[in-house]
Amino acid sequence: MSLPLQPSADAQFGTRHIAKGVGRLTNHVLKRGQGSWIFTDQNVKLLDFTTGIGVVGLGHCHPKVTAAAQEQLGNLVHAQINIGHSEAYIALLRALLPKLALAHPSLDSVFLWNSGAEAVEAAIKLARGCTGKQNVVVMQGSYHGRTLQTAGMTKSKTVYSATFHPVPPGIYATAFPYYAQHGLPPSTPESTLVSASLHQLNLVLSQQTSPRDTAAIILEPVLGEGGYVPAPASFLQGLRKICDQHDILLICDEVQSGIGRTGKWWSCQYANVRPDILIFAKGIANGLPLSGIASRKELTDKQAPGSMSALRSYLNSCTTYERPRLDH
Repeated sequence: MSLPLQPSADAQFGTRHIAKGVGRLTNHVLKRGQGSWIFTDQNVKLLDFTTGIGVVGLGHCHPKVTAAAQEQLGNLVHAQINIGHSEAYIALLRALLPKLALAHPSLDSVFLWNSGAEAVEAAIKLARGCTGKQNVVVMQGSYHGRTLQTAGMTKSKTVYSATFHPVPPGIYATAFPYYAQHGLPPSTPESTLVSASLHQLNLVLSQQTSPRDTAAIILEPVLGEGGYVPAPASFLQGLRKICDQHDILLICDEVQSGIGRTGKWWSCQYANVRPDILIFAKGIANGLPLSGIASRKELTDKQAPGSMSALRSYLNSCTTYERPRLDH
């Protein structure tokens, strides 16, 4: 079927009334989805190669996910988190903890949120709160979100922070082992890129942010918008060594690379490196708003009650609980 030349009335209405800060590639009005396909209000069938930017890994409207959501809607939609435990939340954690243990068995304490950016902010709060240090080192080319804090941490492009300065302070950038960042040819040996990147990190820690002021180093184990480049195992191992040497936390942002998208449940597993904090979102709920961070209990126990809680629904927990069972 040929694509329509004129946007529908709904598309024109949306263009007029939806704030311009939302970027949009087409004027299609998406009406329903099924598996790998999306259908528009003008009966155009589109093959969804994006999976919602890594969100709907099981496909649109997977029957088991849909059934779990419908069941929970009939039981309880919203459970106030500061009143008591949610049965669905507990069920989710029972299913999720064995998956987190694949990254490292110490990741046994979890906070749940609604979006990737919220989870990144929570990870930074946890790192600062439990270390008593302020600064964070991020990677050039990184993407961590578009809230004010995470936009300041995102180094893939300036559009996310342009005109919004000043962004929160205490963010320092260092090089990722990607040839384009170092001005080197694509044939440059991996070992050369790793050595150069670790050398630059050591310069950042000696010249810009002292280790005694640095709470965490955060990276995407697979660089996202900055080029879709996997971090070499030796780079992650080098980061772990530097973090251990200086009492700095290592945060792995697995929002986009986690939940089996690289062949293992977490991409940091390839390097056999222990993250102090692991961030997850996107594919964990197959389109519903759910994210979280996992860390070891000795760190999360340092947080005051109420400092990290957020409103969330039973529905999210119940639907996500289906995901680990589907992957067995």
